[in-house]
Amino acid sequence: MNRFFLPLFLALLLGCSSAQSKTNAEPDLTVEEFRALVWQKKLEHLERMLARGMRGEDANILAVALEDGDAVITTKALEVALLQERGEHLALAEKLLASNNPMVRWRAMLYLEKFSTDPALVHKIAARFDDREWLVREAAFRMLRRFPEEKKQRRYFYKVLFHLNEKNAQVVAEIYRTLVWYEDPSAWPYLIKRSYHCRSVSELLLVMEELARTKNREAQVRLKTLTRSQSGLVRDAAKRLLETYF
Repeated sequence: MNRFFLPLFLALLLGCSSAQSKTNAEPDLTVEEFRALVWQKKLEHLERMLARGMRGEDANILAVALEDGDAVITTKALEVALLQERGEHLALAEKLLASNNPMVRWRAMLYLEKFSTDPALVHKIAARFDDREWLVREAAFRMLRRFPEEKKQRRYFYKVLFHLNEKNAQVVAEIYRTLVWYEDPSAWPYLIKRSYHCRSVSELLLVMEELARTKNREAQVRLKTLTRSQSGLVRDAAKRLLETYF
């Protein structure tokens, strides 16, 4: 029995080794070869760069992919640049904030959030507060907190404040965090007011967390009223937050 299965086992083992060797020995692409590929093959190569790391001319290929006319390729290239920590494409990422494709704009925001500390970028980030894509808006309000100069100068404080009528709960949470970050008492009445107009329990829970972090009297009073909420989740969260922060 062993004599029967041994040759089969060896054949399978050699086949797997051969396949692995073939994968490892896969030739690197030149920039010209990458340019000549159809978009599916370009995408596959970018996926390989994520899986195995960058080698050969991949750094130059990535630069080419970032300027590819296909939004899918550009989006994937931004992901590769972010995850492989290639921070040398800041100028292009800023340019891509104006892309017509929402996923390109979002990936460009994430890339800039990780690598850029240039104060001059603030006005481009603030311009994304009104983006049609909620993921971009969420990233914009979050990213504003990366710039300590803005906290001092408060150039966009009122623009953030006037966006408290935002409909997306995740974006509302980032707006709250940003207003709390400013530490401006004039924002508290608006924050309290928004807590009365949340569109769902999940949104209210996010808002309650940010209110509690302010540790001010108005927030404490509002949380106490929420301990009598009809929602058990809200009541429990309000009690927990009061115990934690007050």
